[in-house]
Amino acid sequence: MATEKSVVWRDQSVFLNNTMYIGRVSQASCDVRRKTTNVGGLGGVGNVEVPTGKVEPIKAQLNFNSLSVGDIRQLTRNDGYVELRMTGTVRVLDTDTGTRTVGGAVTRLKGWVLNPPTPTYSDDPQPYNIEISVLFIEVADQQGTALLIDIPNGIIEPSGDSGSYGITITI
Repeated sequence: MATEKSVVWRDQSVFLNNTMYIGRVSQASCDVRRKTTNVGGLGGVGNVEVPTGKVEPIKAQLNFNSLSVGDIRQLTRNDGYVELRMTGTVRVLDTDTGTRTVGGAVTRLKGWVLNPPTPTYSDDPQPYNIEISVLFIEVADQQGTALLIDIPNGIIEPSGDSGSYGITITI
């Protein structure tokens, strides 16, 4: 029987251009997808997508509960270039042993805001979803870097050199 673990995130913080956003950002997420190539043939029953060692353009979402003019300034200055840092404490409960592990994680993003916000004049809350074209992403904890993608410098860690190996079959 597989071990089931419960994961609880607490004490999340979001820093946008080194300004802490308390209670203003409801969610931050990022979608990283590997570039693949289709490989098939030689008696195979179909094709398989194999990673090439590169990534598709990375997009991040930042969901605001409401916006102020100061937020618009943060998101549009410097041609929309932003640095985003998200931190949190994670508690993992192992139901087999009953032990609890507590650690922290930090995700750093750098990129450009693709949809600069404009204010909506209403008495209701003004949620807004910011889309960021990511240039750099790093996910780290106390043990070190878990994921690093630095597009301008061509760095991907952990590097596995995916797609740089081939198979030759001689019949």
